[in-house]
Amino acid sequence: MTMVTDDVQTRVSTRREWPWWAPSVSAGLLSAALLGLMTWLVVERGWFIAWDWDFHVYVDARQPTGVTKDLLDALASLGGQRLYTLPIIAAVGLYVAYRQRSIRVPIAIASGLATVLVIGYWIKFGLGRTPPASGQDVLYSVGQAFPSGHTANATLTWFLLVTVLFGAQGLWPDPVRFRRYLWVAGALVVVTGFLMTALDYHWVSDIPGGMALGVLALMISVTVLRAPAPRWPRRPE
Repeated sequence: MTMVTDDVQTRVSTRREWPWWAPSVSAGLLSAALLGLMTWLVVERGWFIAWDWDFHVYVDARQPTGVTKDLLDALASLGGQRLYTLPIIAAVGLYVAYRQRSIRVPIAIASGLATVLVIGYWIKFGLGRTPPASGQDVLYSVGQAFPSGHTANATLTWFLLVTVLFGAQGLWPDPVRFRRYLWVAGALVVVTGFLMTALDYHWVSDIPGGMALGVLALMISVTVLRAPAPRWPRRPE
């Protein structure tokens, strides 16, 4: 007589564990590819810049004046001008470094800022695109319109600020507040980009270029934040 025994088998999970760097590096490569594509489209003078001139003509005839203009300029500057964003992100970074007893956050911030500076000005000086205020859209001139540095700074600053405060490696890790303030950061970026075009400082196509550059810099900073601490070999006793 043969007895059949039903054995309970333990299922081994086959779910693949991705490397720690995979999400941020993948997003960084994607943003770099988009930035490269947009740069090429600006050079090709095709559909990507189709709205630039018409929008410039529309807002140029409707520029605010007086106190309204001053307030909008101040808001746009606070949102993305390095003169204001750099002290903010630097002060927060140093505070987090002090509380965490680690220099990782300042290194991450410096990495992102260096990315915006080096890649941003490499493209700016390479294209030499004139701004709307010049009254002409010309490449290889004395302009530095594309990509928008204000928008890149805004994207890096406000999203990185949320990350170092409420992200997984932040000072006060909190998924709920992290998601909530990501929306606030996104709104600040959109408002900054819109004001730079509405006030006729940038072409419409300069804004997504600045966003792509900012995301690229942000992903480099996030990669530095997520990197595991180096393990130094112990000295033999």
